[in-house]
Amino acid sequence: MFADRARIHVAGGAGGDGAGTFRREAHVPRGGPDGGDGGHGGSVILVVEPGMTTLGDFKRKRHFSGTDGGRGMRRKAHGRNGGDTILRVPPGTLVRTHPDGELVGELLEAGSRLVVAAGGRGGRGNVHFATATHRAPTHFEKGTPGEERWVELELKLIADIGLVGAPNAGKSTLLAALTEARPEVGNYPFTTVTPNLGVLSLDEERTAVIADVPGLIEGASEGRGLGHHFLRHVERTRVLVGVVDGAGRDPVEEWRAVADELRLHDARLLERPMTIVVTKLDLPEAAERWPDLRTSLRADGFDPIAVSAHDGTGLDALRRALADALDRADSEAAAQPPEEMRVHRFDPLAEGWDVIAEGDGYRVRGRRVETAAARTDFENDESRDRFWRLLERMGIDVELRRVGAGPGTTVHIGRAELEWGEE
Repeated sequence: MFADRARIHVAGGAGGDGAGTFRREAHVPRGGPDGGDGGHGGSVILVVEPGMTTLGDFKRKRHFSGTDGGRGMRRKAHGRNGGDTILRVPPGTLVRTHPDGELVGELLEAGSRLVVAAGGRGGRGNVHFATATHRAPTHFEKGTPGEERWVELELKLIADIGLVGAPNAGKSTLLAALTEARPEVGNYPFTTVTPNLGVLSLDEERTAVIADVPGLIEGASEGRGLGHHFLRHVERTRVLVGVVDGAGRDPVEEWRAVADELRLHDARLLERPMTIVVTKLDLPEAAERWPDLRTSLRADGFDPIAVSAHDGTGLDALRRALADALDRADSEAAAQPPEEMRVHRFDPLAEGWDVIAEGDGYRVRGRRVETAAARTDFENDESRDRFWRLLERMGIDVELRRVGAGPGTTVHIGRAELEWGEE
């Protein structure tokens, strides 16, 4: 089975804590703060590897994480940054969050990078919190946790030309004849179970990537025969080649069934430049049928080309037809209006906050307050006081009292679990 989807868990490394140290040289009896900053956590990054055509590697390992940043040290020494984890993916990989399915990004070109789990920021050392009136702060910031989530990878192969047809129509043999690709070829249905890619020379200067998409059967648009998996790859091709088995039992009807599945999956596929090829012209039965097949396919609006991958008949004419089809595809793409700007939803909690009931207590939500909680060392009196003053400035303490928080009430803020006190 072709693994064109994979679900992986990614986690950025945690940022290192800042240091709360003080100078202790013998000749400086009252040295000030000298705590350095913590290092940033490593991220998980997807990078396009041009030679890859499958997500199969992610079936064997599903959990990936960046390394944590180092803790800050005395003498204003910074902690080391955590190392990034680089994951190689094929061109054409879409990334969505799981389970809500929101698009994170799309990786199309060689070398493209996408951060799927950012590392946490390192905390600042106490040297940053010294003021004219508070020269010996014990407060320092903890590093924030790295981003952590499940994401789903989906591969849609990118090719200029896609070969589509019924099983055993001769697509793989045609691909091998047109390119240097060497797909598995056999005289039985479903020889191809993964898409094969090859590079087609159109002339002395131009080449095109051509993909042999596994055979489509009736019901493919509903998922039969891994139909959805294969039809996804057709979506990214600029030109389609309908491959008709000239020696098949009923070649025209077989092709019409394939065309129906393309239409049911996405009717726009049939609006793309398309060339129809009748294969196996070297076989007597195919050569005998060719005039009738040409007449029937012309009645459907196509001008078919007869080829033989074994003796080379019609291959030069096919190359010229494909070059013309790609030119038409380029012209049509240039005539299309530019894509609309993507509008991102406004997140009211990005800058604001709210309080909701959770279990026997309450949860405070909001990016700013959750980040502050992650950076606070609640064992440190000064740090705890600073966090409380933030709650006062934001009005969160008033809201908690209004909804019923009292002594002993549990309040969750991010990953922190606090007990509301008399203070």
